[in-house]
Amino acid sequence: MITKKDEYLFSKTTTTLTSFGGIAMLRLNGTELKIEHFPNHETRFKDFVNLIVNGQNLLEFKFEDNGDLIDLKFAKDYLDEYHAWCKLFFWYMPYSRMDRKIEGDLFTLKSIADYINWLGFKKVIVMEPHSSVTLLLLKNCEAVYPVEDWLPYVKEKIGFTENDSVVFPDKGAVARYAKDSDKHVCVIEKKRNPVTCSIEDMYLKDGTVVPGSKCIIVDDLCSRGGTALWAAYILRELGACEVYLAVSHLEEAAFEGDIVKEDSPITKIFASKSIAYIEHPKVEYVDIDVSKYT
Repeated sequence: MITKKDEYLFSKTTTTLTSFGGIAMLRLNGTELKIEHFPNHETRFKDFVNLIVNGQNLLEFKFEDNGDLIDLKFAKDYLDEYHAWCKLFFWYMPYSRMDRKIEGDLFTLKSIADYINWLGFKKVIVMEPHSSVTLLLLKNCEAVYPVEDWLPYVKEKIGFTENDSVVFPDKGAVARYAKDSDKHVCVIEKKRNPVTCSIEDMYLKDGTVVPGSKCIIVDDLCSRGGTALWAAYILRELGACEVYLAVSHLEEAAFEGDIVKEDSPITKIFASKSIAYIEHPKVEYVDIDVSKYT
């Protein structure tokens, strides 16, 4: 039974766009979804049905906290109710770093992948999945790597020449991003502790740095920026005059670290808005046309 008090509370809903950090948390066919928030934090979608189209639909998802995964289910339930065919685009796959079973810990990425599989999207597209395990766990999944398309823009922006180098911090980055057109390619080798997996040493394994040249480090994810900083110091010591970082995912933690300080060996960071979107003189955000990858 709904009381007068209930009617009052429900009349105090607030409607917001599900956007933050420059990109909507949920977008259907390019339009940000509107959600009503009740005082007890329950949510209700507004005007969702009007965004559904005949044929193929695209739902974009950007993760901020676990509650977003519930909103994702609500969105999928709406689509199912109208028998709407839909792809899901992950700007960043949550829990992608928890990609293995460790004694005493939950294999969290598998739990999230099981949840997404259960929702039953026709296709799942993950922007730079960080871990190849994601592709093994998700059904009907493919990965896209937009940073490949940024490199020509970044090179033009910094005045890249044939003496300058593209730098990959590990073999995985080489496999994902290396192009035949890159004449000067450098590869950084990491030595990890076999027990803790922490990086104990880094050095230039392949390639040479021309004194006075510019280097672009290309990677998938930057958290506090320790790895990129270490690589940048190595490149500077070898003679690089400018070092740039092109990274798909940039976390907010990076803005609390040394990588964005004035005396950082990193000249500038180029990144997407997949996780963080904080204005900073050392960071330039590159727009992504999702339709290109879907």
